[in-house]
Amino acid sequence: MANKITELISNALKENRKILSAYIMPGFPDYQATFEIFRGAFDAGVDLIELGIPFSDPLADGLVIQRSAQVAIGNGITPRMVLEIAGELAQKFPVPVIAMGYYNSFLNGIGKNFMSELARCSVSGLIIPDLSYEESNVVFENARTNEISLVMLIAPTSDDQRIRKISHLSTDFNYCVSVTGVTGARKSLVTDEMKAFLKRVRRNSLKPFVVGFGISNPETAREISLLSDGVVVGSALLERVSAGGKDVYKNTYEFLKSLRDVL
Repeated sequence: MANKITELISNALKENRKILSAYIMPGFPDYQATFEIFRGAFDAGVDLIELGIPFSDPLADGLVIQRSAQVAIGNGITPRMVLEIAGELAQKFPVPVIAMGYYNSFLNGIGKNFMSELARCSVSGLIIPDLSYEESNVVFENARTNEISLVMLIAPTSDDQRIRKISHLSTDFNYCVSVTGVTGARKSLVTDEMKAFLKRVRRNSLKPFVVGFGISNPETAREISLLSDGVVVGSALLERVSAGGKDVYKNTYEFLKSLRDVL
């Protein structure tokens, strides 16, 4: 059976449709809210949903995701619980789920057989921000064996040759980090430097690519989508959820629908 992400990417390219991916932290602001946020994202037309695995020392993440991770950990969320949540969500919603977390969270939080556990819980994809190209062979082989779509990150500091090598490892698509630094919504993101980077990725990437780190509003999402195959929103969504009161479904739906409409 084909991986859900493989089918999604293939259909999106045929339809010339941009991909919208949303990052959710299970257990933030509380356990039950996770399901309402997921439902809001699905109803808004999100193509992919990344489930973050809360980690005590998230080096690539800004303050918003750091705080949400701490809240999730305080609410008792563990890596194995994230997988069980993913499995429950997969039974209710057809949108593909990507597990996103640091290597230690998978290796020590779940175990050496974490790839088969992802497959058991109907997780379609995997992103490990601190997995370098040089150390990715074992993960790559295990992902292929278990039919998990491995998504590799491409940074602005990657030269053309490295972009080609990294994109070769990604199963279906690449994740471009828009700027050097950590995650977080940014008011000014689409610079000449970033445009040059994305054009360079387009010339060298062997796979489609989405762009994350800094997407905060429809205007930015639209601009970046003209230079890529889609966008990822994380910190801005978590901020909306945090500041929006108890109706997390409404806050999630309205924000992500505004992005979907411009894509």
